Amino acid sequence: MSVRARCEVVHAACVAAALYVLGSGFCAPAVARAGGFPPVARAAATPVEAVVGARVQFSSAGSFDPDTAPLPLTFAWRFDDGAMSAEAAPTHVFSAPGAYRVTLVVSDGADDTEVGVTVFVLAPVRSPGPAWSSPLALLDDRRELWVANPDAGSVSVLAAGDLERLAVVDVGARPVAIAVSGAEVVIACANSGEIVSVDVASRVVRRTERVGARVGGLVALPDGRLLVTLPDEGAVVMLARDDLAVIARYEVGGEPRAIARNGAGDRAYVASFLSRGNIGQVATFDLALGDVPLGGVAQISLAMDPGPDSPSSSRGLPNLLGALAIDPAEETLWVGGLKSNVQRGLLRDGLPLTHDTRVRGMMTPVDVASSRELLERRIDTNDADAVSAIAFSPAGRFAYLAHPGLGAVSTYDLAALRLFSPGRAATVPFTSRVEIGDRADAIVVSRDGARMYVRASLSRTVAMFDLTDPAVPAPLATVEVVAESLSEAVALGRILFHSSRAPVHSRSGYIACASCHPDGGHDGQTWDFTHAGEGLRNTIDLRGRGGTACGPLHWSGNFDEVQDFENDIVAQFDGTGLADDGAPPNAPLGAPNAGRSAQLDALAAYVASLDAAPRSPHRAADGTHTESALRGREVFDRAGCARCHAGARFTDSTLTSPYLVYDVGTLAPSSGQRLGAPLAGIDTPSLLGAWTSAPYFHDGSAATLLDVLTRNERDQHGVTSTLDADARADLVAFLLELDRAEPESEAQAPSPTGGCGCAVVAPRQELHGPLLCALALLAVVVRRSRRTTRAASPKRCRKTA
Repeated sequence: MSVRARCEVVHAACVAAALYVLGSGFCAPAVARAGGFPPVARAAATPVEAVVGARVQFSSAGSFDPDTAPLPLTFAWRFDDGAMSAEAAPTHVFSAPGAYRVTLVVSDGADDTEVGVTVFVLAPVRSPGPAWSSPLALLDDRRELWVANPDAGSVSVLAAGDLERLAVVDVGARPVAIAVSGAEVVIACANSGEIVSVDVASRVVRRTERVGARVGGLVALPDGRLLVTLPDEGAVVMLARDDLAVIARYEVGGEPRAIARNGAGDRAYVASFLSRGNIGQVATFDLALGDVPLGGVAQISLAMDPGPDSPSSSRGLPNLLGALAIDPAEETLWVGGLKSNVQRGLLRDGLPLTHDTRVRGMMTPVDVASSRELLERRIDTNDADAVSAIAFSPAGRFAYLAHPGLGAVSTYDLAALRLFSPGRAATVPFTSRVEIGDRADAIVVSRDGARMYVRASLSRTVAMFDLTDPAVPAPLATVEVVAESLSEAVALGRILFHSSRAPVHSRSGYIACASCHPDGGHDGQTWDFTHAGEGLRNTIDLRGRGGTACGPLHWSGNFDEVQDFENDIVAQFDGTGLADDGAPPNAPLGAPNAGRSAQLDALAAYVASLDAAPRSPHRAADGTHTESALRGREVFDRAGCARCHAGARFTDSTLTSPYLVYDVGTLAPSSGQRLGAPLAGIDTPSLLGAWTSAPYFHDGSAATLLDVLTRNERDQHGVTSTLDADARADLVAFLLELDRAEPESEAQAPSPTGGCGCAVVAPRQELHGPLLCALALLAVVVRRSRRTTRAASPKRCRKTA
């Protein structure tokens, strides 16, 4: 064929293609035969969001045949549930929830064209609906929004329409949850362990009842009774509506905070905030059972995510489980929190922790009917930290997730998720993400679905959004609900501590200081920090330490100022950092990082403000030591514990060089290094708050305080091997009640006859018996002398904390 003939063929093909495009309006996935053109297909459904059992109208209107040949159009519908129809405009009823890809094939007898439309079918909404604990309460009938202000000890009452502040009610120590019970609003005050009832109309406090050492979550039942979680006691109590008296107790274990109940009010769900072992735990129980002992409550296990790790998802243990919510159809309980990737590390799997594989937010579903986690539908919140609150659109299609570190709310289309098959190396996308403020941590949606309200607790604000398009909340207003009650530096430092925002705090928004130290506490996990020059490290509770008031930071004592955490922000979280001088972080124990920026110094001010350990629930009701603990104090002195756990804060750690470090037989190759050099020992930790800081030791190898004592066969950690069971029980009782600094008169070191505080191990030789004790006492004298004169580094004895 000549070149001219070839050109004419190509020209004819182009003309035919142009005529097809002009006639059809788009390129349909069909091939024309016999010189004709395939039909143009159009498909529509009304509505595209329907309820199970509702009739959906389908239409092929707009379909046509460009060449009207060879036969009239025919229609073939496939409804993705096995049903089919040949009508041009059929109706169909779906019998189960799901996202259905409905397809229409239009044929002209010679050619076919296929198009599709997706219909989202939702389960019917239950009435009355479920409820769960929240710091926000929306009184739809009064058009009022009640907001808990934990730091101010108050509740603000706002007009739901424009967020005008109508009143502020003082309620006591740290209100954390609000529920409506009849004509009263009931508030749970965490630190005082009190439940406060406020008259809705007059906004006057009617009664206050103390129900535990500390309270966490609160939810009202349909008949006005109340359920309250007691985190420090591993229990839930039911309160009477009229007098707030305890009428039932459920021993659920763990550290229960978040609580939810079904619409009927006969079943409750409680999440343990901290996860132990390799699973997260949600307890569920029948409220008709009355008192339920420990072990009598069913537990729903939340599995360790198998991964793999990827830029948008990762392995990890469901942890910091602070959010529970049941969808409006009561088919699924959603649990929100943080995934802690403790499987990863050079010792554990050969992979270093990175900024996007260490932690990330997650929301996981539990099937209500079977009480089983649906792991395949778990959501990793990409580029976001923990999920601290969950709410739904009225029909349950959209879920709204609060991220405290990111200061934002993400929207997920739960119905559309059924179409998403990411495998285990990707996560589902969110439909929108909106900025809220510092520490967005509570959400409530109006009953009609028109408005969403979000609290940013550290901004002291509430934001209101229009949900006309529920997939994309539109901001309407943001107001301050209470004045700042903290000093300027501490308030700023607290915001910085809880922020994961990119690019300053972490590269992709995953990690905040609070990711491992929630509210300054700890996450209950042991991490593999070998890549960072350390080793296995159990997260330290910062509460009660007062920054550097208890000596240098970390188990190895490798930071001497809080501002040294600039190294972690930059090197470990991949953030740009808080220093504003453009220079990299100064090395720990080197030139100071203090004074380099107001933000770094504010962070230090906040951490220093954490000078009070959580109040122990093990003390007597009046706050004094129990008789067992008083006997335990004598054992503490006799066993020599006070030689290193000395003074008002129960530690001999000091910021004065040389730093004191010890080994009590727990150092191992997995313990790693200190600042690139061999690890000679561990800094003595304060015992304040030991009751709540399990697991113990630098590597988390002791699950309980009794384990700490019983694994000390060679008396390298005080002389405890000869203690009988009663003495050990008394000593544990004393340790469990240490929640405040003691006056120096009560914290004096014991006399030399009190026993050995640690065991000295000479090179290549073990020493036992009287010689061991004599050398131990000599070591104490030498150590104190050298500390006073600041001479060369003391001989290190074997002790760990």
